[in-house]
Amino acid sequence: MTKQRVQAIISDYDGTLVPTANVKNPKANSLPNELEENLKKVTSEIPVCIISTKDFEFLKRKTAFARALSCMMGIETLVLKKRRSSQTIEKRLLHVDLQVLKLKSQALEAIAEEVSSDEEFSCVIVERKHTSDGILAGLTIDWRYLDDWSYYRRGITHFISRMVANLKKPPVPVYIYVQKYSEHPFVDIYSVECNKGMAFDTVISELAYASVDDKGALYLGDSENDNPAFRKAGISIGIRSDARLNPKLDCSYFLDYKQLSTFLAELRSNDYLFSDELLLEAKG
Repeated sequence: MTKQRVQAIISDYDGTLVPTANVKNPKANSLPNELEENLKKVTSEIPVCIISTKDFEFLKRKTAFARALSCMMGIETLVLKKRRSSQTIEKRLLHVDLQVLKLKSQALEAIAEEVSSDEEFSCVIVERKHTSDGILAGLTIDWRYLDDWSYYRRGITHFISRMVANLKKPPVPVYIYVQKYSEHPFVDIYSVECNKGMAFDTVISELAYASVDDKGALYLGDSENDNPAFRKAGISIGIRSDARLNPKLDCSYFLDYKQLSTFLAELRSNDYLFSDELLLEAKG
């Protein structure tokens, strides 16, 4: 039986702490009260950090309990300090040179405008994602609220591939990174190549003050973009939050979304000693 002391919890947000279908619903895209309360209790004892495709402006309002937010798959990581009822930024880490971000933000804006102006994709949502100082560094082309996911997946994939290929052409080639998904109803586009494994390493290095290492980190995620972090974490748990999705995840364990809050409460009661038996109890 596996037994491992959990030193920190690192989690995805979209599809993990909030079900995939709820993220675009303003009335349902916050954490359920019970889950949020359990996370607040946990973070008072061990660090809880977020690694997400979302930007800081979005996450700071949703994850007040977090010690660190690694945004847009690690492009920007912010270490936070709690001050009474608010949080302040203690440290800001950028994965890419600031001038490169500014230059490529123009290419991202051009992609966003071209998708938005195309009649075929008038129903999809184009979400612009910015660094904490307002530089456009990512886009999400999102159709999760529509009924026919497969139709838009095929069309959007071809459309974006063509635009990105055109950007690479002379005289001034611009390279943009596209994160595609086999089943999830959205595509992420970033200024530079990035992944959650890189973000995981950044967060772990910032948790050194608390003697946290990768083997003592428990990682929670729900999609293929979580796989690089799953492979680095000592304990990796995939969260199933939407019956329509069954991506291939490189995690050791699985939980249904409705079991997550119970699992966190039981882990805390067990003094953060993880075991197969504890996970089974949460499922029971």
